[in-house]
Amino acid sequence: MRHDELSIGRHRPIYLWAGPGTIRMNRLKFMGAPVDVEAHLEAYTEAGAQRVAEELGNNWAYLTYNWGFPPEIEQEDWETFEKAAAIYHQRGIRVFAYIQTSNAVFDGSHRARDWFAQDPRGRPIYYYTGRYMTCWLHPDWLAHLRDRIRDAIARGADGIFFDNPWHAAQPLLFARMWLGPAGCYCPRCRRAFQQATGLEIPRSLEPEREEAARLYLRWRAQQVTDTLTALADYARSLRPDIVISANDFDAVMRPSFLIYGIDLAKLARVQDILMIEDYGLPRWDGDRLVNNALTLRTARALAGETPLSTLPYDRGIGFDGVYPPRRFQQAIAEAAACGAILVIKGTEFVEGGTFTVLTAPRYAEQRRAIGTYQRWLADHAALYEGRENCAPLALLHPGDALWAEWTRIAPLYFGAAQTLLDAGIPWRVVRSPDEAMDARVLVSVQPPSGVAGFHGRWIVLSELRGWRDLGRGERPIAPAVRRVLEGIGLGLYRAYFRSRLARRWMDRLQMVHFFVQSPYFQLPPASLRQELLAAIGPIAPRAIASQPVLIEVWRRGSEEQIHLVNYGATEQEVEIQFPSGRSGRWISPDGGAGAFEGDRIRLRLDVYAVLIARR
Repeated sequence: MRHDELSIGRHRPIYLWAGPGTIRMNRLKFMGAPVDVEAHLEAYTEAGAQRVAEELGNNWAYLTYNWGFPPEIEQEDWETFEKAAAIYHQRGIRVFAYIQTSNAVFDGSHRARDWFAQDPRGRPIYYYTGRYMTCWLHPDWLAHLRDRIRDAIARGADGIFFDNPWHAAQPLLFARMWLGPAGCYCPRCRRAFQQATGLEIPRSLEPEREEAARLYLRWRAQQVTDTLTALADYARSLRPDIVISANDFDAVMRPSFLIYGIDLAKLARVQDILMIEDYGLPRWDGDRLVNNALTLRTARALAGETPLSTLPYDRGIGFDGVYPPRRFQQAIAEAAACGAILVIKGTEFVEGGTFTVLTAPRYAEQRRAIGTYQRWLADHAALYEGRENCAPLALLHPGDALWAEWTRIAPLYFGAAQTLLDAGIPWRVVRSPDEAMDARVLVSVQPPSGVAGFHGRWIVLSELRGWRDLGRGERPIAPAVRRVLEGIGLGLYRAYFRSRLARRWMDRLQMVHFFVQSPYFQLPPASLRQELLAAIGPIAPRAIASQPVLIEVWRRGSEEQIHLVNYGATEQEVEIQFPSGRSGRWISPDGGAGAFEGDRIRLRLDVYAVLIARR
């Protein structure tokens, strides 16, 4: 499929797990949680497809095909997918088939399988309740995935979506330490790593200090890339125009390279469209600016020419109610402004303790709000084509140091990004100083190594007094203490998936959010923000408002676009300061349009507006 068909306004997807398989999975995954059966079944009928096409305005849908149940149970889900695909096709909606890539339900005929991954003690590795992680080097598991790809395409899939492309065990970050193993420790994986490197797989990880840990993590990530490449190639051999995507889970705000084995830059070359599921649904809390711009701007730099899409959550699966209309619109606008596509979250919501879906009749208001924005983007799709980002400030990506030295580098990198975002300064991420030649200011975490080809104002965060302390590491904890903490942490982790009482207790204490929510949405202290902004000095364009406003700057020939997204809960007045006089027009999906002229203008911004000027 051509990339221009997977562009903003032309590709309008919805994430819609439903049908009997999702009913069954929600009950398993959440230990008997109530499910709105009628709504989940209706989503895959003519009534559900009509709401998706006509009210929401989607033209692609992610549909349930394979949750990882044994075939004697899951046959029902394959047949449901085939019927749903035919119904959605009649409405002009193409469909992704969901394939569970890294784990399987331990039930029925799967109990006789030996494809499950092992931790260093030879135990299976939990993935929620009733499921275990699988070994990506096991030939039977890889054959199973090829079977599912072949069958999904035969049943009408236009795209294959690989969920959770994770390599077995995921270490936990606690008190600036990585606790627990990473990957699979079965004899097959141990032999493969030893043959490749001559080393044993490390049982604990200290990548900031140990080259062996970094070597293993790179090897592990390469296994993920190689496996997805082989599976994508196989799908394309069956249907050349099949669209390949995967869940590049939280690939920026957490070190997913280390935790899951996700190498975003390499996986971008495997996929036709990147999809990043994360916890960045926009929300402004006064000193905490939750946003998806940090993820999207970084991913945009790493993805190259591959189109980018995103699925932001609030707190996560099982904890989010259906979002208010405004928050859906903010998420759509933020993604579009940053050059990405929002995948509408249509499923795994919990209302009144019961799992539901966005196509249920009671959410007509949300569907109308989403549909208004999606139709506006479809009408203005040409606006987002053939452009380049021209933000005057560039933020240098730290490269491998970001995951290898996460606890030292991440506070600086994301702290600077949040400071700039909160100040209404447009910025972009670059992978090398050479990519920032047209920028006026370059901000980096560390000093340049060797000759750098940038001649503007270069600000090094680790050389600023306050920021230097923010990125200072702590002394390592004694091995004995580490072992105790690791035992406690991994014990709680296993209990969460094994015990209903432990699950209820830990959810009540919100312990899950401690591990999955990013601490880097918190704004740095005001003194640090002022120090960085003073070092940057005057810069324009810039958005000035009482609450944070995202500003993105794009150029197409002599046309300049200023995209504005209001992170506030209500409409507010915004002043846009230009480096010199500008004239043009502004448009908005919120209604209204107008002209502007001058070196600074004011407008009332509800959620989203685009200013189009001629230089």
